[in-house]
Amino acid sequence: MRILVIQHSAADSLASAESIIKGLGHEIVTVRVDRQHRIPDSVDCDAMITLGGPYPLTMKERPDWIAAEQSLIRQYVDHDRRILGICLGAQIVASALGAAVRRNEHAELGWHAIQRISDNSNMVNRSLPPQMTVFHWHRDTFEIPDGAVHLYESSTCLNQAFGLDDRIFGFQFHLEADIRTIRTFLAVSRYRKLDGKSVQTETQILEGIDQHLPNQSKQLHYFLSQFLPEHEA
Repeated sequence: MRILVIQHSAADSLASAESIIKGLGHEIVTVRVDRQHRIPDSVDCDAMITLGGPYPLTMKERPDWIAAEQSLIRQYVDHDRRILGICLGAQIVASALGAAVRRNEHAELGWHAIQRISDNSNMVNRSLPPQMTVFHWHRDTFEIPDGAVHLYESSTCLNQAFGLDDRIFGFQFHLEADIRTIRTFLAVSRYRKLDGKSVQTETQILEGIDQHLPNQSKQLHYFLSQFLPEHEA
């Protein structure tokens, strides 16, 4: 399979997902919005992954590429292709499907538990547990698109994940994050100035790497092995 990856910033890369996808035998085609790469006009890959980035959809003036990306997502939907959105990418997928994106009551930074609230996804049931602690870095959230299944919630952010037809998924959390991702976010993200009950300190976040990252990486592998199965060409 050829996998289109939309990367919006240098900090928000495929990270741990890259080696998993290549290990499954797939080709990665990367579009770097931060390097002024043009969003494709049409579907030319078998699946699409759109990553996070520092461009909240709640901003007053959106960059032009957001509308172009939303249009491409709708084309992938119409062509029955698989789509995974992560953090900002999930918000763009949700908005492309007609759902609102809004400021969440609480920012979530660090390691927080999410709980499954629906079993209506065979792919998620096979690959992800009912509860897991994963890495978060966001202050906005999406509404669940019409027809999609609301999959996970956390104590301070109701809409953590959705799935549509076991083919289109949006994850508000960063299942792909690795040590480099986390250290980069801590070093460069303006969200480090935020505070609140779901904003962990740098010490808590770094201590959580040993405690939570190995299991998160395993869950990512399980999910991608279902989402992008090795036997598909």
